[in-house]
Amino acid sequence: MQRSADPADTAVNNIVLVTGEEGAGKSTILRALLPCTTDGTRVDAEDIGQTNPCPMDDGFFDLLRRNIAALVTNFWAAGYVNVLTGSFLRDYDDYRAFRQLLPPQTAVFLVELLVDRAVRDQRRLTRAKRTTQRWRDRVDLIPEDRTIREALDADYRYIGIDTTTLDVAETVRRIMDEIPEIYVPPMRCRPAQ
Repeated sequence: MQRSADPADTAVNNIVLVTGEEGAGKSTILRALLPCTTDGTRVDAEDIGQTNPCPMDDGFFDLLRRNIAALVTNFWAAGYVNVLTGSFLRDYDDYRAFRQLLPPQTAVFLVELLVDRAVRDQRRLTRAKRTTQRWRDRVDLIPEDRTIREALDADYRYIGIDTTTLDVAETVRRIMDEIPEIYVPPMRCRPAQ
């Protein structure tokens, strides 16, 4: 008699990576998605990567990727099959380096939050996480990355959402609509604000 495969051996873990420029709403959306995510957890790199000094160089981002990957795999091992994370990918090369740290059977959904610059700048000034003008000027020198959305050999589902005119609840609803593997319709939830 042949034994059937253990479902845990073929289980797919899901990861939702939220990216976007500073002020696009990554941390806000990660927090808001969690109450809607069954068997889920949130790992926001902005919480994990707080250092002083904060060099923001390649070595720092390598350390941050490894720490996020370790947390993600630990949560999967504990049964949280849907991990929400973000705020640490600068470009497609960063994604590829991070992806190598995850099991091959991982399903990846990459959500890029897009927003007009004027709205993004306003959000940066009015949000709870305060930054200095010097910091914002430094970040603004970094050119907008397009490699994540234009990658031809990507192994993720790309989901670009223009949040310029959307509130948090509508942004969450659109993300949920794009990922029925996690958010089985007709799922209703009240996103955290």
